[in-house]
Amino acid sequence: MQLSEKAAYVKGMIDGLELDPTDKQTKVFKLIADLLGDMAQEIKDLEQCYDDVCDQLDGVSEDLAGVEDIIYDEDYDNGSISFGSDGLNDEYSYEVTCPTCGNIEYLSEDSLNEGSITCSECGEVLEFDYSEDELDASDDDAEDDIKE
Repeated sequence: MQLSEKAAYVKGMIDGLELDPTDKQTKVFKLIADLLGDMAQEIKDLEQCYDDVCDQLDGVSEDLAGVEDIIYDEDYDNGSISFGSDGLNDEYSYEVTCPTCGNIEYLSEDSLNEGSITCSECGEVLEFDYSEDELDASDDDAEDDIKE
């Protein structure tokens, strides 16, 4: 039996007693029965609100799971750095593959300028040796490709 049904039952019981309507005790019983009915209705409304909030929270949780899938790309998980679907974020703009184990390392320009890094998988030291002449030549080649 629901609370509202129980409150209605108590009110019916009080009405069925055929108490004197002018008696003070009868008035108190009727006020208590009305109060029980109002409280039962309020609890029913709160339960409905609770169900609505739970449904909305489930929706938010599903949406958040989708956002997490986008932010925390399953292809790369560094634990502290989140990468997009291309494997790079704004801070990291270079991708280097270790020739020994094939692990992909993501580097910022500052890391690249240091000249070497250690592979996080196999410990191999990866050195970057380039000169300004090589960079200038590759820039010229790129310009030639654009002109063609």
